[in-house]
Amino acid sequence: MELAIIIPSYKPDDKCRAVIDELIASQFSRIIVIDDGGEEEYAPFFSELKGFKEVTVLHHAKNQGKGRALKTAFHYILNEKIPVQGVITIDADGQHLLSDMMKVAERMKQQPEAVVLGSRDFSQKDVPFRSRFGNRFTRLLFRLSTGTVLTDTQTGLRGLPVKHLPLLLAIKGERFEYEMHMLGCLKQNDIEIEEVEIETVYLDENKSSHFHPLRDSYHIYKIFLLYGLSGGASFALDIGLYSLFIYLWKEDSPEMFIIFATIAARILSSLFNYFVNRHKVFGQGSSKSFIRYYLLAAFIMAASAGSVHLLYTEWLGRGEVVLKVLVDTILFILGFVVQRAWVFRKEK
Repeated sequence: MELAIIIPSYKPDDKCRAVIDELIASQFSRIIVIDDGGEEEYAPFFSELKGFKEVTVLHHAKNQGKGRALKTAFHYILNEKIPVQGVITIDADGQHLLSDMMKVAERMKQQPEAVVLGSRDFSQKDVPFRSRFGNRFTRLLFRLSTGTVLTDTQTGLRGLPVKHLPLLLAIKGERFEYEMHMLGCLKQNDIEIEEVEIETVYLDENKSSHFHPLRDSYHIYKIFLLYGLSGGASFALDIGLYSLFIYLWKEDSPEMFIIFATIAARILSSLFNYFVNRHKVFGQGSSKSFIRYYLLAAFIMAASAGSVHLLYTEWLGRGEVVLKVLVDTILFILGFVVQRAWVFRKEK
């Protein structure tokens, strides 16, 4: 199985050069390095690499992010018809060992249709806190949104069959969020994911990483943030419309104004929530999604009322407001999972 190694590189250092030297010494004959728009001082580094027949250097005029660097390499392989059956993506900071790359390569030979992930063990004591917390949090959100359990959703060591590259080029994302979106796309398209355990290496507390916690975390978790904002805006709209209708109808229909106001406000706020979720949060859906959405809404409303009633009457006998908040929080998370997996799923 012919494989190419892809290394996105931004402001490379000696560790990146050591990785490349080790790959060449191990007789990897196709190494693609992407110069992701580093400053002029790094030009000699990439110029020197061009002297090796095993290395191809691709350039970005300015920094565009890891996701775009990977796509640049994918385009090059497909456009130039490079005779390989798979690629292995690695990070340029020396955290991926040659022995682990070989593990991924071996599994790719055994499972040529699958995407192979090199998965780290985050339970070790020497793992930086931000990496341990980030991995656990991302794993949880990924499991909720896709139903897939993975050990390491943020690994940069990945084995990808070339046949899947056209699909991967269509995935949104230019920076670190691209790798997360990639995993979700694999699940949606029924592409098998294999994991192999690799060494967990952090050099100098991972200071060489170009991951920006605020900016890049926003892109990774954007869908969850937008879902929360959509829910909050819909709640505020529901309360606002309810108050408006109460003011308008209280005198005209003193016996039924609360019921009318509740129903009218809920219908309008739910329509707002549906369209925002379909077009802005999940960005997909079909004509069937409208029916699915309201079936889910009816279920959640019934589950909320039934659960709070049961807990109040059969168990606690008090704290109905607190129970309502707890139950609706759980149902809010459930709503995200069901909307992502069923209501607004990508139709084949």
